[in-house]
Amino acid sequence: MSANTVSYRKTQFERIQAVIAAAKDYAEAREAFAVASMGLSRSRRQNPGSPDQYADEVDEAADSVGRAQARVADLVAELVADGSLEILSESLATRNATLS
Repeated sequence: MSANTVSYRKTQFERIQAVIAAAKDYAEAREAFAVASMGLSRSRRQNPGSPDQYADEVDEAADSVGRAQARVADLVAELVADGSLEILSESLATRNATLS
């Protein structure tokens, strides 16, 4: 039996951790997009009509946001399928109530 034919299902905790990590990646990608967008806007204000050095950076940042968002959506869908999202929500609600 090869390693390719054996599927090891991740635990609920591991899947929840993966969603949290993907959400952090998404937040970082959004921040990078915001920074690139501000750079592009600033460049266009300072040099109207000139080629924008930031355009490629904005495109790349937008692609990164899209990939991160899709990853989060896929992972959340997995959690919804087996009820784990409800457990995550309850856990976060309990943690937030404790911090308040």
